[in-house]
Amino acid sequence: MRFRFRLETLLRVRKRLEEVAEMEFSAALSRQKAIEGELEEYMKALRNEEKKLREKMEEGIMSTDFNLRCQLISQMEQKCKELDKRLKQARLDVAQARGQLRQRHIDTELVSGLRERDLKRYLKEVDARLQKELDDLVSLGRARQMKSKRGNG
Repeated sequence: MRFRFRLETLLRVRKRLEEVAEMEFSAALSRQKAIEGELEEYMKALRNEEKKLREKMEEGIMSTDFNLRCQLISQMEQKCKELDKRLKQARLDVAQARGQLRQRHIDTELVSGLRERDLKRYLKEVDARLQKELDDLVSLGRARQMKSKRGNG
């Protein structure tokens, strides 16, 4: 008789849900890394523009050029604030996905533990059944030996 876990379907579903949660976590982490990279690039460009503006101011700059650079810097600062807001949300998403993954893993481990327990019980039953069959065979063999000794003796 083959081992059959009564909750095998549930275990497969839980494993699949854990895989999905793992993919969602990975995707959320990827989005966070992308936003971090984009923010870093914008911050670098912003510092570069501010540096250029200071240099131009030292050299002497026309007011229209000054206004354009100030508007550009203002837009870049606004974009950095927007990216920072998106990064905070992405971090929250990663934390939520991590929690979801952790919970899915716990759920899967719970059912896997039940499977292991049932498998151990099944193996004990099989061992007991085999031992009984062996004992019966040994008893029959001894009974035949005793019968043949009585018949010969």
